[in-house]
Amino acid sequence: MDYVQLLNELKTSSDYEAKAFASSYGIDLTTSEIRALRPLLDEVSFHWIFTGIPEVFIKKIRIAIGDRKAEQLLKMYFDAKQ
Repeated sequence: MDYVQLLNELKTSSDYEAKAFASSYGIDLTTSEIRALRPLLDEVSFHWIFTGIPEVFIKKIRIAIGDRKAEQLLKMYFDAKQ
């Protein structure tokens, strides 16, 4: 599955499916956190693979799911880039 397909699948998945997906990667998200994150998917840019995630977007993630879970997600992102 490529990057665009993954984003589209996450956008259209049910809260339960998104929760299961996150859980499979060790991130325990609540339904309200999933609902807070879902609109942010429209802002994600393929260019961030090369340029990095903008701080303003990281702040939105921290607001949506808290610092601890945001750090987990960012660590996964940075580990995958290496």
